[in-house]
This record gives sequence, C-alpha cells and structure tokens, in this order.
Amino acid sequence: MDFNQIIQNFQAAMPLHGVTPPQHIIGDGKLYRFHVQGDKRGSKNGYYLLFMNHISCGIFGTWKIGITHKWCSKKREYMSNWEYKEYKRQIEEAKLQHAAVRAREQAEAARLAEHIFYSCSFADPKHLYLVRKCIKPFYARQRGNNLVLPVINFNGEFSSLQYIAPNGGKWFLSNGVISGHFIPIQHQLVASRKILICEGFSTAGALAQKYPDACVIAACNAGNLKSVAVSIRQHLPESELVIGADIDPIGLLKAREAARAVNATIIKPKFPSGVSKKLNDFNDLFCLVGSGEPQV
Repeated sequence: MDFNQIIQNFQAAMPLHGVTPPQHIIGDGKLYRFHVQGDKRGSKNGYYLLFMNHISCGIFGTWKIGITHKWCSKKREYMSNWEYKEYKRQIEEAKLQHAAVRAREQAEAARLAEHIFYSCSFADPKHLYLVRKCIKPFYARQRGNNLVLPVINFNGEFSSLQYIAPNGGKWFLSNGVISGHFIPIQHQLVASRKILICEGFSTAGALAQKYPDACVIAACNAGNLKSVAVSIRQHLPESELVIGADIDPIGLLKAREAARAVNATIIKPKFPSGVSKKLNDFNDLFCLVGSGEPQV
C-alpha cells in the first residue's frame, strides 16, 4: 500500500468516529492539531498522529469529546508477531505524546485562568444576567460585559474559567480541565457544612440564597455531577452531600448517577401546577416564586 493510500484510509476512518478529517495529513509520527468542523472559529480541538513505516498506524480524536481512537493499516489477524509488537509500541508512543501535549496545555490554561480572574473587577450586581436570574454575583468577576467564573479543584487550584454573556451565552477558557472541577458559589468545603452540588451557576446561586448556611458548588454541566461528587466524597468522606437536580431527563439521570455513587440525597424543584414545562431547575423556581420548597 502506497503512502497516499495510507493517508486516504486514515482520513476515511475519522468520520466513522464523528471527526471531520483535515485536508492534509502528515505521517511523521508527530502530534498535529486541526480545526474541527462545527467548532468555534479559530479553535483547533482536533488532533492526530500518524506513523508511516513498517506498520502504519496512529491515533486521532478531539479534545472536546475527550476520546482517542486508534487506527492501523492492517488488521490484527494479518500482522506478524513482530508487526503487532511494533504496532503496540507506536500506539503507546502516540498516547504518551498526546498526554504530554494535553498536560502542557492544561497547565498553561490553569495559569492563564488564575491570572485573568484576579485581573478582573468584581462583578456588577446589576449585570443583566444576574438580574434576569435573580441572583447575587457571589465570587463572580467581570471582564467587559461578561461574567467570569473560576473553575477549581478541591484544593482551590484553578483549572479553567467559565464566561457568561449578558444574554446567557456561556463558554469556557480553551484547554482547561472541567471534569471533576467546579465553580465555587458559597462557603468553603469543610466536613461540618452540608454540601450542595448542582449543574450551573444560576441554579447554584438560587440554592445558595435559599440555603445560606450550606456550601454550594456548581459542576458546570450534568455530565460532571458524578465526577465532582466523587472528588468531594474522597476528600470529605463523612460530609452530608446533596445533589440539586434539574428535572429534565438528562439532568435527573445524571443527578441520580451522582447520588448513587456517593450515597447523597437528591432534591428537585417542585413547581406550582400549571406552570410552563420549560421550567426545570431551582433557578427557574426561585425566579418564579422567590424560593419554593424542594422535593426530596
């Protein structure tokens, strides 16, 4: 098989895993970044590494999805023992390169996040998003018209930032770690306090105002609830953990998974009868009735 055919086959494998391939591929055993169709303009969330030698193989994926796919020009049953060993060696080398690049970018994002956050002014309590969501700024800062929220780990170390525009648009600082990290809202994480974990900043803000003595944190999204809850449980094994669920299908599913993983209680917003089915979290309830009793 010639080199052009190998590259074409490598490119053809990418869409099978949801990755639009770059137009040009370099097969020199180095990691390359590329723009993924549909991602933010200027971003390079896609990556690939291709070896083209005795046994052509490589990896590809996107930082956004977080899954790395392996590829080889030969199926296992057609490889000699030597070829299979060489294949495994090259894939391991590719994974190490990928991990090193990712770790370097994440470390740089963490440093940048801390620098940006502390260079921002405190958030204006009259920011349009805060007013619309009926919440206080808590630890939020502001850069231009956008709110800036810290994303940290249990030890208070920065990993990323979340930005929120006045119209509610949200995005994270590029390359920062989100999994297992959270936005602090109210009080420190200590064993003596009830700890409330929910999805987003506005929901956490509503819960913080309803439960002023609780430590409240936002996991950034439903899929991160379990990772955050497990991290907190590992550090504070005796603490009372409560998951504040959104009542959409995904929100409930992920809240239940998180609660089961750490033996936590789930609370859900209980809306008055006749309200819109689009209302599904504690912030919606807070803005609707001012507080409202949760459903346990």
